Amino acid sequence: MQRISSPKSNTTLRYTRKLQTCLLALGIFIASVPGAAAPRPLVTFQAPAPTNEPFKFGRVDLDLLAQINLLDQRFEKEGLIYHEAALDAYLERVGKAVLGDRQIENVNWKFRVLRDPVPNAFALPNGSIYLNTGLLALLEDEGQLASVLAHEVTHVDHRHTYQQNRSIRKKVLAINILNTVAAWNPVGGPAGLAIDLIANVSPFMLALSVFGYSRELEKEADLEGLKNLTAAGYTPVEMVEVFKLLQKDIEGEQLNSFYSDHPKLQERVTYVNSSLKGQAKKISEEQLRDARTQYLAVMERLDRHDVELAINNGRLRSAYYVSHKLVDFHPDSSENVFYLAESYRALGPRTPEVSANELTGGAKKKAAKSRNKRTLEELDAELLKTPDGQQSWKTNQQKAEELYLKVLELNRFNSSAHRGLGMLYEKIGKKDEAAGEYRKYLELAPNAFDSERIKRRLESLKGP
Repeated sequence: MQRISSPKSNTTLRYTRKLQTCLLALGIFIASVPGAAAPRPLVTFQAPAPTNEPFKFGRVDLDLLAQINLLDQRFEKEGLIYHEAALDAYLERVGKAVLGDRQIENVNWKFRVLRDPVPNAFALPNGSIYLNTGLLALLEDEGQLASVLAHEVTHVDHRHTYQQNRSIRKKVLAINILNTVAAWNPVGGPAGLAIDLIANVSPFMLALSVFGYSRELEKEADLEGLKNLTAAGYTPVEMVEVFKLLQKDIEGEQLNSFYSDHPKLQERVTYVNSSLKGQAKKISEEQLRDARTQYLAVMERLDRHDVELAINNGRLRSAYYVSHKLVDFHPDSSENVFYLAESYRALGPRTPEVSANELTGGAKKKAAKSRNKRTLEELDAELLKTPDGQQSWKTNQQKAEELYLKVLELNRFNSSAHRGLGMLYEKIGKKDEAAGEYRKYLELAPNAFDSERIKRRLESLKGP
């Protein structure tokens, strides 16, 4: 199955996914990762509970701060940050609303978007809050975004990462850290590049990534974040709605916490609801619709980018989910319809949504093992051997074709739709039609980033 491809986006995504895997614990909003459960670390560790003692910087804390600042620079240097002026300003406004007038020593607040289609967020102790494109695309309104930021701000405000780092340094020798992480994720695994990169910045960050925050610290971040959210004028029940959204298993993954003591989402729903004590301000249906419309308008360009990232990363149901939301929001946008067409084409022999059978524990474990051992193309070939896979492929390619043609009805100069049709026709053996679409693509976009690749495809279609 052909995917959307861009040298820059593919390289960016590889860096992002590998870095994020090792950084999840630095301020995670939801510690859940696809794949089989991670092996237990060689070193057992009980993370610190919250403390009310005044925080004073020591040498070890300043060392970590310097390393974190360097890591921030590496994120930027490697092109992992998604920049868009209007979105950056929006995040700054919402972030400052949650922050209020707090000023904290050695903290410079920044709110950034990471190019990663997995729904997640984390905070660095220097005040850099990172939100994945996948999380922003999943959220539905500004109040939910503010809930995430309020949680992450608390991790920074209460110095959770420094507390964690101090405790780890007391209990884990630096020489043992790499061995511990190697057992958790062997060389060549998904975090291989991140281990090399972060080890050069701070080996103790690797230990932080493995052990994560304690249940108590996460609960503190939730409940204190709830206070910040309410003080900023947002409806506190929005935090509950975020946890419910994060419970959606769009990909049919084995969602396991890396950290055995991390609170589960349903537990968080329960104790946050309990803390509201029936005093939560109600939102009318009209207000809710308006809030969602306003949020989608801000996130529309980011959502399109996230669809592309999701397809390139094999998160095909997520791509369908977000692109379908885009078309529901702006059905007459040729760009939105294009990404839905791409999502159907990329789905191949899969159904757009996971079935009940795929959501069973056994099916998730089996799927996780398959993903670890096979490429997407190999998985496609395996599914195409089944009647259900053949039917899904037929349905998806028909739907993709219809949508590509609709794109061209909406905008006959949309060159990408011709490329998509060319890839679709080539896959199903319509060589002449594929060649025709590729030529139209090159006519409309002669300087496209992939023009040389498309020319080679044209040559291959001519045959011997």
